Amino acid sequence: MKIKLSIYKAKRFNDDIEKVLNLERVRNPIEFNIDEARVYLYAKQFLDPKPPEWTTLFTSQKPELDHNFFGKNSSTGAVLVVEMNNSRYLIPFGTGHHLINDNSIVKGFGLKTTLNCIEHNKIRSLDKGSHNETNLLTRSQSSKEVDIFNLKIDSEMDILTTLTGTSTEDVLGNKITGKDAFVIIPDIDLKSIPELLNKIDSIYSQPLPEEFEWVNNIKEADEAEVEILDSILVDLIKAKDFNDIWLGEPEIVDWENQIGYCFEKRQRSMIYESLSVSHICEYFESKKIEITLNDLKGSSLHVLDADYQSLKKWSLYRCLYAEIKEGDQNYILRDSIWYVADRKFVSTIDNEIKRIKLYEEADKFPIYSYKREEQYNKETCLADQSFTHMDQKFIYHGGGRSKIEFCDIIRGATDFIHVKYYSGAQSMSHLFSQGFISSELFISDSEFRWKLNEKLPAHIKLADHTLRPEAQKYKIVFAIATSKNLPDDLPLFSKINLKNFNKTISNFGYEVRICKIDVDPTIYKKKICKPQKK
Repeated sequence: MKIKLSIYKAKRFNDDIEKVLNLERVRNPIEFNIDEARVYLYAKQFLDPKPPEWTTLFTSQKPELDHNFFGKNSSTGAVLVVEMNNSRYLIPFGTGHHLINDNSIVKGFGLKTTLNCIEHNKIRSLDKGSHNETNLLTRSQSSKEVDIFNLKIDSEMDILTTLTGTSTEDVLGNKITGKDAFVIIPDIDLKSIPELLNKIDSIYSQPLPEEFEWVNNIKEADEAEVEILDSILVDLIKAKDFNDIWLGEPEIVDWENQIGYCFEKRQRSMIYESLSVSHICEYFESKKIEITLNDLKGSSLHVLDADYQSLKKWSLYRCLYAEIKEGDQNYILRDSIWYVADRKFVSTIDNEIKRIKLYEEADKFPIYSYKREEQYNKETCLADQSFTHMDQKFIYHGGGRSKIEFCDIIRGATDFIHVKYYSGAQSMSHLFSQGFISSELFISDSEFRWKLNEKLPAHIKLADHTLRPEAQKYKIVFAIATSKNLPDDLPLFSKINLKNFNKTISNFGYEVRICKIDVDPTIYKKKICKPQKK
């Protein structure tokens, strides 16, 4: 019979089953007599159906309203456990996936297996996580089978998380999907499952095909590295140094059905409309508990629906995102997995970044000692008449009347300077994007130049806004207030962003420069100890 199977692989064969599955309210297992494997089934205890929580909105006003008026709901679920060849596989049915301990499974098992047995030009859908601005989770899908790059994935900036397409192996069925689970629809009976799992394991063990080798640019760190990285992560959170750490959903969320987040399912739990790492600190401080790794893994983040019921929940650890440089390696945490960037890949990025020249007039910038960038830019221009203040002088332009800031400071008439206090990869993405948008509009759009001229002082106005400027006469300067060494100490994905924007802006004809602004240590400490709440 054809049946949909979601197959997970457990990390360790010898772990007690209680560590792998949540056996609360679960019936005693039923074992099946099957050759080559031990196969047994855990099923949820049956619970009496009950009216959904939202019905209380009406019954509170009309107590006489029969609960049966609305009907009742219930859920059933089970997990099939298959043990063979020193491996353990978990196959949930119904709501059985809720029984699986997320920390006990091999992350990316389904994705790698899928990459090794998918027709590369017969892909239907992919999910990816982008580090371009924030932890941006997106899904790209096609009504017809296409090559993976037709679904607009950036091999440098995106982390592939889920893939769906046509299988190269008949035994797996036609359509396959891979993330943590390997999802297939084979024509199979129970006794054939061990043979099927043997096939899947052999596929998983193969190296990635050449067309997907780029996926290894960023791959999982080993367990020894993870232990050190987890320790660093906890220390950074306890110190409230959130520059390279943020909190986000590890899966795509249906925003129409959720109203907020909480850490505990209690009557008076704090509900947050948005997420911030600072909320974790507040939560543990309220409980008078010092944050540990076990606390992060053992505590949950709930997504709440309109009935204040949990739509989804994940461990706090799974919702943490970070980018940490340790030694000569770059590590990225997302979806509870620590990744390490391939050194050759990083080296290629670094070599291109080194070609960007440092700004020749960097010594003209005073030390950053203000609470707000706007104040720094204003005072800098007041102190040096060669600087023209442009910060907050917005130009409304485009079909949606977008609000565009041309730059923050102009030096002389030719150096367009974009200033940003470093507060993580997101701030850098915003900085580089601002420079790209304004530089493109300056040379390509006469209407934009006319609007810009209205904002410029007389001594640097364009003589004729209708004439396309010669880009090679101008410099685009990215000025970053930081204690870091530039550009070497920027996070990996900020470097990739800078590399790509530099290439594009240079192709316009501009000269691109990077400039470090020194930061007053006192201000820096204030920034990391009192992060802005979202």
